[in-house]
Amino acid sequence: MDPNDETGFTNQVIDPHAIPDHAEVPFNPMASKFRRYVLQSTALQFLPLLGGAAVLWLLPVVQDGPALIAGGAGLLGLASLIAVYRWLDAGYRGWVLREHDLIARAGVIWRGITALPIARIQHVETTHGPLERFHGLARLKLYTAGGMTADLVLIGLPRTTADELREYLVEQIRKRDSEAAQSGHE
Repeated sequence: MDPNDETGFTNQVIDPHAIPDHAEVPFNPMASKFRRYVLQSTALQFLPLLGGAAVLWLLPVVQDGPALIAGGAGLLGLASLIAVYRWLDAGYRGWVLREHDLIARAGVIWRGITALPIARIQHVETTHGPLERFHGLARLKLYTAGGMTADLVLIGLPRTTADELREYLVEQIRKRDSEAAQSGHE
């Protein structure tokens, strides 16, 4: 640190070999019920399409029954592939809260890791739909300044964990804003 610099700001060079490996971070898994929720939500999304195919097959006007059966089997196969993909993704997802950031990982084929600094968070909310409530799950949505949509969404958290994380992050935001207001008045 420069002794003549009154701000205390430094910008030291960091050795690339000294950077911690993100793979060594101990990620918390999503809720144990999350995989069951994923399979049920996938089935509910495809149910109207399969029901529509069944209704078409029963109509006397439709003469091509084998084509409808093949189409229904195709839809069922597609739904199965999507369900397997989402099930695998649910098993890989994880999160970790550290002193200065929240890290989330997701993806099966295209894997991603997102680190959101707590200092950048402006708003935090939890949401849960009917199926998530049934399974005791919730989503934690984190917003930074200037965004209309959430910058990070953790899905598949136990509802109590999501609420605890929200309250912790809101408290960190309050502390940061209070400190900023006090330093602005000095």
